[in-house]
Amino acid sequence: MRMAIVVPCYRHAGSLPDLLPVLERYGLPVIIADDGNEEPVAEALARDCPGTRAQVIRLEQNSGKGAAVHAGFLRARELGCTHALQIDADGQQDPGAVPRMLELARSHPGDLIAGSPVYRNVPPGRFLARYITHFWVALELGRCSLVDSMCGIRVYPLDPACRILERRPVGRHMGFDTEIMIRMYWAGCGIVQCPVAVSYPAGGISNFRMFRDNLELSWCHARLCTEKILHYPAVRGRRYL
Repeated sequence: MRMAIVVPCYRHAGSLPDLLPVLERYGLPVIIADDGNEEPVAEALARDCPGTRAQVIRLEQNSGKGAAVHAGFLRARELGCTHALQIDADGQQDPGAVPRMLELARSHPGDLIAGSPVYRNVPPGRFLARYITHFWVALELGRCSLVDSMCGIRVYPLDPACRILERRPVGRHMGFDTEIMIRMYWAGCGIVQCPVAVSYPAGGISNFRMFRDNLELSWCHARLCTEKILHYPAVRGRRYL
């Protein structure tokens, strides 16, 4: 097993000088996917985080988290990696959870290791919205247990993740985290949850766009439910890639 860390970044370069020194302690390649930031992340890091060993790949246009993560996965595969720990750049997830998640990935190499948030603070509206999403995810997974599909820290086995991203029209924006999890489960990957402390920093920048992203999430669940009905035998047998 060879692991890399992938950090998609759009409008959160200011959080990287705090995050990167923690991630680099684990001795893994760190790949930052610059999702078309106005100021290139490489320039911001050269100024604000001198000495970082992280490599930056740049998407010239803002293309969404899904596209940035996919680009990071492809670079990780070029480096010979089999797995990627993906963590958001916004500083919400505690990077102290990384060792435990890596340990779980080594014990469950074919599974998706998903962060399960333990909130230190959370806006009430977001908390409620997540539980609405939990309902749809339970329906799509066919599992009654609570599975959080939106926490921004995970360990992906790269082969199934990249095959799905190449073959299926996975949403590129706020629906990405949920859809890739559902599709990986349908393809036969297990989901192993790991508690992760989550907080919303005061004055933090949100990339959530009320109309666009709610519309995308609704379309995401509509597509997934329709596919589950149309391809139920394969989905039921978890052979649907």
